[in-house]
Amino acid sequence: MQNPPAKSILIAFILLSIFVRSGSGLPNEHAGAQELSGARLIQSARAGGDYLLRIQKRDGDFNYYYDAAQDRFESRRYNIVRHAGTALSLFDLFAATRDSRYLQSAQRAVRFLGTRFRRASPAQGSYVLDYDGKAKLGANGLALVALTRQMELDPRNGKRASAEALAKLVLALQHKDGSFQMRYKLRPDEQVLAESLYYPGEAMLGLIRLYGFNHDARLLNAARRGADYLINRQQKMNSLPADAWFMQALEGLYNIDHEKRYARHAISLAEAMIADQYTDDAPEGFVGGFGPGSPRSTPAASRAEGLVAAYRIAKSAGDGRAAKIAAALMATARFQLAEQLTTDTTGVRNPRRAAGGFREGLTSLKIRIDYVQHNISSLLGIAKELY
Repeated sequence: MQNPPAKSILIAFILLSIFVRSGSGLPNEHAGAQELSGARLIQSARAGGDYLLRIQKRDGDFNYYYDAAQDRFESRRYNIVRHAGTALSLFDLFAATRDSRYLQSAQRAVRFLGTRFRRASPAQGSYVLDYDGKAKLGANGLALVALTRQMELDPRNGKRASAEALAKLVLALQHKDGSFQMRYKLRPDEQVLAESLYYPGEAMLGLIRLYGFNHDARLLNAARRGADYLINRQQKMNSLPADAWFMQALEGLYNIDHEKRYARHAISLAEAMIADQYTDDAPEGFVGGFGPGSPRSTPAASRAEGLVAAYRIAKSAGDGRAAKIAAALMATARFQLAEQLTTDTTGVRNPRRAAGGFREGLTSLKIRIDYVQHNISSLLGIAKELY
């Protein structure tokens, strides 16, 4: 496992010292030192869920960005991809706790998500319109994952027709080589040049989850072709990317037919992540987070989601690297707990409102809904698999 370059450490120390001198302080400084247990991790996830309950609006969306140092909700453009992920985390929390408050909140979030569904051109299904006026592959993918999670946990209110319409558009965005177009063109002259690391994995995960309900072979074949394309492409890179959503999709594919190439690549992605994790000789507050530079809570949590998937694969395959992945997850969990705000966190203006939220990083008390989302789902996964 690697530690950061000296320059990155120096910059992080300077920022951290300024932050502390300003009186903003750090989150619960004892959280990382607490003994890990399944109960402790679930307690933390529940606190995150309670934060989301407090900031959810009546129509189902959330106060998107909160500055805990100022007790102010900032005016930022809403992101429907992150909203879908937040709904998913609330379903995950309900599955772990059976607390109906989280299910009701997730239901409201899904209803709001549905207000952004639009019909595509004939025979192409539905797209999700984000607030920047774009129809992103990732929005369809994560909306599909959220809807299938609802179909699993709340079948009476499941929206299978909507899920299948979203999947239909994902299929339409896939090229013959297995790659995906990153957006559905809302205008014939619209240029789609940018790529996203996460959208293909999100889309494949959605297809795999829906396949579990309707067994439509087109969905599974599309996910396999997408995975094969990405594996071949990533293996040619100088270093593997931190593609946590793809790791979760690979786990879904591996669970269907136990093809070794999916296991191999997921574990290789895990090893690449772990190589960037800060170890015990890193500066205080860095251990368990990920470089380069000052570690942040959301990259740690999202990587943990991928590492949980890789751990399950390695364990199922009898791969000895499962122990290495488990150790990395435990270190990550300690880092995550230290980044959660509590009623005792120094520098928080309204502790009752902020408690349970996960801060952006060591030098910021800002909370965005996806910071909380990723931490909830990853901590629940670690609790389930390791305790």
